[in-house]
Amino acid sequence: MRRSIPLLLFVLALSAAGDKYPVGTFRSPLGIPLFLSGSFGEMRTNHFHTGLDIRTQGQTGFKIYAVADGWVERIAVSPTGYGNALYVNHDNGYQSVYGHLEQFEDSLLDYVRSAQYARRSFAVDLAPERNRFRFAKGDVIAYSGNSGSSGGAHLHFEIRDAATSQPINPILFGMPVTDTTPPRIHVIRAYPLSPDARVEVLGAGGRVRSRAAFGASAEIPVVAGAGHRYAIAPSTTVRAFGRVGFGISTNDYHEGSSGRLGAYEVRLEVDGTPVYRHEMERLDFAFNRYLNAHVDYGLQQRSGSWVQRSFLLPGNDRLQIYETVAKGAVEFGEDDRRTMLYTVEDAAGNGVSLSFPVSGMSAAAPVSPSEGTIPVTWNRDTLIEREGIAIRIPPGALYDDLKLDYSVVKGRSDAYSNVHVVHDPSVPIQSPIRIALDAARLPERLRPFAAIARLGTRGVSYEGGRYEDSVVTTETRSFGSFFITADTTAPSIRPVNVSNGASLAGASAMRFRISDNFSGIAGYEGYVDGEWVLFGYDAKTATLEHVFDGRVTRGRHELEVRVTDNVGNVARWRGAFTR
Repeated sequence: MRRSIPLLLFVLALSAAGDKYPVGTFRSPLGIPLFLSGSFGEMRTNHFHTGLDIRTQGQTGFKIYAVADGWVERIAVSPTGYGNALYVNHDNGYQSVYGHLEQFEDSLLDYVRSAQYARRSFAVDLAPERNRFRFAKGDVIAYSGNSGSSGGAHLHFEIRDAATSQPINPILFGMPVTDTTPPRIHVIRAYPLSPDARVEVLGAGGRVRSRAAFGASAEIPVVAGAGHRYAIAPSTTVRAFGRVGFGISTNDYHEGSSGRLGAYEVRLEVDGTPVYRHEMERLDFAFNRYLNAHVDYGLQQRSGSWVQRSFLLPGNDRLQIYETVAKGAVEFGEDDRRTMLYTVEDAAGNGVSLSFPVSGMSAAAPVSPSEGTIPVTWNRDTLIEREGIAIRIPPGALYDDLKLDYSVVKGRSDAYSNVHVVHDPSVPIQSPIRIALDAARLPERLRPFAAIARLGTRGVSYEGGRYEDSVVTTETRSFGSFFITADTTAPSIRPVNVSNGASLAGASAMRFRISDNFSGIAGYEGYVDGEWVLFGYDAKTATLEHVFDGRVTRGRHELEVRVTDNVGNVARWRGAFTR
């Protein structure tokens, strides 16, 4: 991890990726112009986006081409995530990935179908032997779709380092995406990072627009100027004392892409000296959740605004996208006057900048933690035990030290324990913490169906959990309000184009809608005349579908569909149909 480097090396590192990657080696994966709905490094819930989302004109079924000679290394089918996905290794050491596909090329489709029937599973992750499926550059390998967790018809496309599986920005390989539009800067925020630090943002006449002490942040409003230069709002003065970090809300835009995309590079200089830089050249799936330390997670949860920190939290020690001096923090004294300069560029080299002064001010009174809070150090194992609950927070689960708030709420009618309020959900968690709740009030008959529920602003949600030795235990990546409940309700199965005794002679498929009221769908199976048949599941539409593939012959048949939830409740639908 490159967290603090000599100034000369920092300056040298400011150059772009240049000719590091083989530009022109890979062709476009589609035969239509490439317009993006998502860019590499763009911020998503709990992760950076690791490829390009390419629009397909609101349609599915476009031919997908091999971007270079290669062999199929992996084929995956899932009701979520990338849906139908294809991974092709190339002789030059890179791998191309194609996600949300509608259908694979015929030989691949036959291979997948055979594996699904052999494993009796719709979801499969297959690794054909090398060169079993080899394609030349420009061969059709699949068709575009909307499978998995896709929010609309498009192609998710990646280029990875085949040796490490680390995704690399495809734009650096010369993908034909037209981009002459520079990024935009929306707002700046300032973060006091030491107990005596503070920030004030003043407007006309010295009126306070925003102020913050340790643990909070202040907003610095930004306006656009001529020549793609930005400035803080007129009559705005920024003052600071102590160790302060800054953050920026910025997005990129491409021709033909109306949505906000992610910028490639952000730099911050103080009085002409670089102190922070990040670059979206390459990511690592193992550390992709560290996005939650890269951004102001609490602000994003409260307002939906994505502000990227230009300083590193103590526990943000895995992402390889940074170059910093003093982890990006800036020291301000009473009499200081410093000039901050932000520069933002996209992968095509279009750039914008924002310069603003910050004056020193007097120190703030040190902020004291609230009474009753529990100190947690981000890189130490912590066990918290209170009546009815045990909380285990492993080292590295948090990004920063924490004064944890804990309280209890009693009397919830659907709970078999007290409601344990464990800190604030707007504080991110990197790796799971363990919650164990005393189950003395849980009736014995409900123990197999026990679960831990989480109470949030949108109601009650399933947080997992299993009963054992008089406690219900789960692991979670969210703080919040937890209690024991029981799920005894089986999932719902609703036929769409099937009914008992129906004729499906002219139908291409039979479909059901399935749902669950709490713990969620864990599994699904379909049987015709007692034999397993393939039902595909689209989680985003809750649709279970069997496409007639020749295995169900003409005549009368008995059908059974089974759906299981995450605590083991099973629903069954039985009926007859004719073909």
